[in-house]
Amino acid sequence: MNLDITKYTIEELVSLRDAINDYISNYKDDYLYICKVRSYGRNWTEHINNTFALQNLCYEYYGENGIVDIYSTNPNLSVRNYGDTMYIVSENDLKQWQDYTYLKNHIPNVEEEIDKWDNRDNVPFSYRPHFAPSYSREDLELMKETLKNYDMSFVPPVSYNVNDEDI
Repeated sequence: MNLDITKYTIEELVSLRDAINDYISNYKDDYLYICKVRSYGRNWTEHINNTFALQNLCYEYYGENGIVDIYSTNPNLSVRNYGDTMYIVSENDLKQWQDYTYLKNHIPNVEEEIDKWDNRDNVPFSYRPHFAPSYSREDLELMKETLKNYDMSFVPPVSYNVNDEDI
């Protein structure tokens, strides 16, 4: 396709460029691209529509400016990314896996905090916790019971990188 751009004014070319960029960014390819962005202490989630827009986001946050962790339903995804790039079956499976992982990792921290509080009179003053834990023993037991009975029917994310050590 040969388009003679010399026929257009600079304003028309800029307008055309913006319209094309908008179309490309908003084009939907029927896959999910859930991007967890971490940059300078801020964290947010972006839902991208296609691999072109995804790759642009990854280039913007390629280490120095931040990191993007990608969770996608695209089985053939191939992008350059500094962060994790993971295949998911569905957004619901991702949510269930995240909730399960949070609970599994949170329980030991809560238990340690409660144990330190309960043992505060047996340690030197400078090692004592200053504030009571925000969870009770009953809360902790409820968390453990929830974890024990957690619905494990979800499919956890899988790395696209077959050489990844996490597999």
